[in-house]
Amino acid sequence: MIDLRQTFRKNILREFKSSFPRFISIAILLALGAFVLIGLKVTGSDMRATGNQYFSQHKMADAQVTSAVGFNQKDRNYIDQMDHVKKSEYSIYKDALTSDSHKTIRLNEKTSKLSVYKAVQGRLPKKANEIALSKYEKGNYKVGQHVKLVGNDGKKQAAGLKHSSYKIVGFVTSSDYMQKSDLGVSNNGKGQIDTFGVLAKSGFSKQTPNVAKVSYDNLKGKSYSDQFEKQLNENVDQAAPGMAKRADKRQSEIKQDKREQLKDAQADLDEQKENVQEKKAQLTKAKAQLEQNQAKLQQAQGQLADSKAQLAQLPAGAQKNALSQQQQAKQQQVSTQETQLRSRQQQWQQNSQDIQDAQEKISASDKKLTDQKEKIDQISGLTYQLQARNDYNQGYNQFGEAAERIDVLSNTFPLIFFAVAILVTLTTMSRMAEEKRTDIGVMRALGYTKFDSMKLFLVYGTSAAVLGTAIGAYFGTWLLPERIYDAYAANLAVPDLQTPPSWLWIGISLLFALLCTVVPSVYVVWKSLQEQPADLLVEKPPKAGSKVLLEKVPFIWKRMSFNQKVTIRNLFRYKSRMFMTIIGIFGCTALLITGFGMRDSINGIIDNQYQKITHYDVVGVYDPGASQQQKDDYQKQVDDIDSVKKQDSVYYELATAKPKGSTNNQQVSMIVPQHQKGFSDFITLRDPDSHKKLKLKNDGAVITQKLAKLGNYQVGDHISLKDSAGRTHRVKISAVAEMYAGHNVVLNSNYYQKVFGKKVEYNAKMLNLKDRSSKNIDRVSRQLNKQDAAVTAVQSNQAKTAINTVLDGLNSIVFIIVLASSALSFVVLFTLTNINVSERTRELATLRVLGFYQRETVMYVYRETSILTVLGILVGFGGGYYLHHFIMETLPPNNAMADMALHWSNLGLSTGLTLLFSLIVMVIMARKISKIDMLGALNSAD
Repeated sequence: MIDLRQTFRKNILREFKSSFPRFISIAILLALGAFVLIGLKVTGSDMRATGNQYFSQHKMADAQVTSAVGFNQKDRNYIDQMDHVKKSEYSIYKDALTSDSHKTIRLNEKTSKLSVYKAVQGRLPKKANEIALSKYEKGNYKVGQHVKLVGNDGKKQAAGLKHSSYKIVGFVTSSDYMQKSDLGVSNNGKGQIDTFGVLAKSGFSKQTPNVAKVSYDNLKGKSYSDQFEKQLNENVDQAAPGMAKRADKRQSEIKQDKREQLKDAQADLDEQKENVQEKKAQLTKAKAQLEQNQAKLQQAQGQLADSKAQLAQLPAGAQKNALSQQQQAKQQQVSTQETQLRSRQQQWQQNSQDIQDAQEKISASDKKLTDQKEKIDQISGLTYQLQARNDYNQGYNQFGEAAERIDVLSNTFPLIFFAVAILVTLTTMSRMAEEKRTDIGVMRALGYTKFDSMKLFLVYGTSAAVLGTAIGAYFGTWLLPERIYDAYAANLAVPDLQTPPSWLWIGISLLFALLCTVVPSVYVVWKSLQEQPADLLVEKPPKAGSKVLLEKVPFIWKRMSFNQKVTIRNLFRYKSRMFMTIIGIFGCTALLITGFGMRDSINGIIDNQYQKITHYDVVGVYDPGASQQQKDDYQKQVDDIDSVKKQDSVYYELATAKPKGSTNNQQVSMIVPQHQKGFSDFITLRDPDSHKKLKLKNDGAVITQKLAKLGNYQVGDHISLKDSAGRTHRVKISAVAEMYAGHNVVLNSNYYQKVFGKKVEYNAKMLNLKDRSSKNIDRVSRQLNKQDAAVTAVQSNQAKTAINTVLDGLNSIVFIIVLASSALSFVVLFTLTNINVSERTRELATLRVLGFYQRETVMYVYRETSILTVLGILVGFGGGYYLHHFIMETLPPNNAMADMALHWSNLGLSTGLTLLFSLIVMVIMARKISKIDMLGALNSAD
């Protein structure tokens, strides 16, 4: 007796074997959909989870306060008593240069409560002569080696450090330094911090802390959550005005202390003046006495001369001898008086000279005190800069923005992949169920239940869905997230990505897969099972042909060949397959265009920015409060640099802006040119659409394009800028300028005075260099920063370096997107063409019987496929344009814009790949067509 169950199972296995290409193509389609969906959906959350664990391990501070003069006890008390401050820790930082590589290194005091350092090799420093370096210096140094640190001149010991050489005891990580380079601004070296190190407190010669780390007690949620970031920024914004007032008070205290010191010095000087006046009075009296003595001496000398004359007239004798003796006595007395007078005159001259010297010293001291008073009166701009972690730590901000952008991408790419996969899978499984109509009738006639008749499709669809989802989930859980993470974290100092399986998205992928494979086939089978088994044994008649619209245009129709007419009729005969093929190729072409266009668009950032917009190379910022001599020295240094092609004075300040609807602040460069006429030699301000040059007006500022887009600002709107002191200023927007990297706000001097209530005080030199190489820009920056008046040097190529790093990482993402899109395109073409050939086996067998050659039979099908492919490609051009535009609006960081133009090479390459896949599919189908059993196909309905 025949075991029907065993036969049934063999029938299911036979179906898997006979339609294995279809099964694999369905599984691949679903795997591609699951791969992209799971990969993109979990990457953002995986990044945030990885970041949060990293921040927790390092006890990352929520905010920090920095001060150029350090914090006294009153400052600390004020910070500790700010609203919602849970914990605070004060430490020291100093900048120096490494003597061997001339890198700018920021040396931080070891902390224990907030923003702690974790040793990845060795240990943290304990002694005054020990140091731990960033883990990214492991390739340059070894534990036990000594590193020599010098000042900005490259020779002397760095100020503020106890030693010039420190022993390396370990390598560390820090959540405060999440970038591999350009860790912050410095007045040492080239103006940017290259690396960091950790010292014990005893390693610093000055013990006054200049940075305060703060944590808050009212933050809920995890880092990067809207709730957390919004509350953190609210805390900082609320505390900023009070901190600015505290800085003003400290500035007043410093002024008062210095005035008190000057007051004491003035009192000493006044006392010296009184002593000099007293001595001058005594000298005057002494002079009068000398004059009287001089008169008496002259009188005595006269009398002596008369006596001599009388004596000469007397005759010799006793009287003359007696008078002669008297005269000699008087002569001796006069000589004595003369000697004494001369001595007193010399003493008077010496005293007079001493008094004159004292007066000169007093005058010099008086001038010095006057200069010091003026300097004290000029003391201004003391700031206590309070910043949230997303402001003082650019790496933290970039990491969060990257995760957020991936979240946005996850709402687009997976939809297209899954939409194409779903459409093709639905069609494939529906056609499979229709093909098996006769088999279902046989099974029902043999006594199988309706459920048994459905089992083949349940097993087939479920197997394809599970296999495809398993493959997609496996690679989507680790491969795609890691490649994306490597691209976005290329310039960030972050740990390895954690990639736990996301059962939620795996489950959603499996659900979609089952809906695509099981539901349509079961629905078609269920409809068939409503008919009688005898009716199911009879195949449905083929779809009748019908006239097409083109036949009503005789001028064209009569000139078409027989094959062309058949192709046109077949296209419209199978409308569902036609639209399915066009839609499938449309989606795949759009994805290919987007993938190839991503790199060129980001490359366009550099070309457009540094060839058409930004022409300056260095902005040398100096202290306007420095002495005139120091400022003159700075200007002389600029003039002495041979490679300077053009220079001009500007006011330059880093401010922050929070665009409307945004949680995080954006760093903005505020620039006020001294000469508007020649400013275009340094930065071209032009309209993004018309490219007409923009002029600075007295009633508004020019802001750059990406900043305007982030806040949806229009001309006439106002934007709030927060300066380094924490004060907010409202700026009216007079125009929006094209800019691809960074945010700028450019004002003229009149509008600056109107907004800030003071005249602009130019504090920077903007330089164009003849040699624009990075090496020369670094050299010029170092020369400027060696000056006493230097604050820092800002290089225009900093953004270029960061973008190039991201570009290198994006190569892998572009490769994966192109590879997945290519696979999707190939599988879609293969599956739909396979369905086309399988459904038309009898038709193709008839053509062979009628005498068609093998090549003619293949072309009979290929003509239709090629036309539909070309139509899908043409429609895909439009879809690719809009998808690429959307992706490139989302993909770049918040401080960069991409070039939205699509190159013809992208369109050509995408078209070429799709046509190549179509050709490969037809080669495969040609072999299948050649193996068709003509007699069996024609008798299949009997």
